[in-house]
Amino acid sequence: MSEGADSRNVGEQLAAERARQKLDLSDVAARTRIPLRHLDAIEKGEHGNLPALPYSVGFVKSYANMLGLDGQALSRAFRDQIGGEQRAHFEPEAYEPVDPTRVPSRLLAMIALGVALLLGMGYLLLRFEGDSSDLAKLAADTVQDIRPVPARRPPPSAAVPAQPAVPTGPISVAASEDVWIKVSEREGARTYFMNVLAAGQSFTLPDDAVDPILRTGRPQSLKVLIGTTELPPVGEPDRLVRAYSLKRDALVAIATAKPDAAMPADGAANASDAGAVPDAFRSVPPIYDPAAGRADTAGPASDSDRRPRP
Repeated sequence: MSEGADSRNVGEQLAAERARQKLDLSDVAARTRIPLRHLDAIEKGEHGNLPALPYSVGFVKSYANMLGLDGQALSRAFRDQIGGEQRAHFEPEAYEPVDPTRVPSRLLAMIALGVALLLGMGYLLLRFEGDSSDLAKLAADTVQDIRPVPARRPPPSAAVPAQPAVPTGPISVAASEDVWIKVSEREGARTYFMNVLAAGQSFTLPDDAVDPILRTGRPQSLKVLIGTTELPPVGEPDRLVRAYSLKRDALVAIATAKPDAAMPADGAANASDAGAVPDAFRSVPPIYDPAAGRADTAGPASDSDRRPRP
């Protein structure tokens, strides 16, 4: 007979093998880490003192493997033994037929069912009515509270006129035809250019100029520029311009001024800069221009300005 064949003697087989190997139960508990009381219950067959079946089967398997026995077979035999004991102690209760007198009649059952249905329907109706009134009140409050909010219009912003850009760059005088000009300081301390400026050429004012002015008798043949920005005409055609200011501040003011604004004057000597020529200059006798083949009505006022033009 193989180990574990007698399913009723699993605990006895383990106890006999332990005694044969001269081991105390405490030695087995120390090696297998199984509580001593559970090992004692396994050997004595006191299965009521053991934990649940899966744990007890695991204890038997570990105990048998430690002794060198077939733990798988003995644990299976122990499971069968426990199951047989549970089936042997099962005592089914006798079935007692139902007393027909205790069963309610069909009519009574139908009445009870009808009453239950009526109660349920009444509850649903009351619940629905309460919910409807609450919903109606909520809807009324919502409609009352929801009012159209007029859209806010942004305040009209004051239209800011676009300011012309401030021109930058060197100040220059360009000639569209041969013309005599003089560019010097207002106090006469320094003369930058005094000659005939040929057509298509230009003269660039030096950066260290303090208060330069322009003198010419033919302003229609000239144009003053700040960088690439061309300024309005220097004066009326064929009118003597004695002291047209070439200061950067004055030229920038002219370039950025509104079209209908008057040009800022730079002293009394600049009265002709905006085209307003004093009456004293209108009586200047005409000077013959050999190059133009005609009389120049706005020749230079001084003897040096009366040099012939090429």
